[in-house]
Amino acid sequence: MQAEKELSSIIENGSDQVNIGKDSYKVKWLHPITNRKISRLMLKEGNDSTISYKVAAAIVVNSLWGLWLIYPILWRWFFFVKRYTEGDLSDVIAMGKKKIQLSEYYLNIILMTDMKDTIMGMTKKEMLAIRQEQITAQSGNSQKSTDG
Repeated sequence: MQAEKELSSIIENGSDQVNIGKDSYKVKWLHPITNRKISRLMLKEGNDSTISYKVAAAIVVNSLWGLWLIYPILWRWFFFVKRYTEGDLSDVIAMGKKKIQLSEYYLNIILMTDMKDTIMGMTKKEMLAIRQEQITAQSGNSQKSTDG
């Protein structure tokens, strides 16, 4: 039943309310452009003091036009005007993480790995060892939690 509710939420692009300080924002399922923006920020900014504000703003905006037009203003609004703390932003970042569909991505990677023609030249023992590593890595990543 829970899986059906989650699927319905994905199809309808359902949103969840997140509070940052006294303000409330809606977070929907993250678009691929938003995932790409967050990845680019993590690589480019590193441990910059503004990275949390930029990621939170990208999650809140979550659209192509929003990332181009609203995002540059919103992260500065969070940082300079509202002066949110890192603790204030952790809820929106945690919700953004939950709104990424990683299990399907990991499954696709495993399936595509099985289709490589280089596997044909491996012994059965080598192939099984590699598959076991991938399955273990996938199950380890899917069980991570953002709770305390």
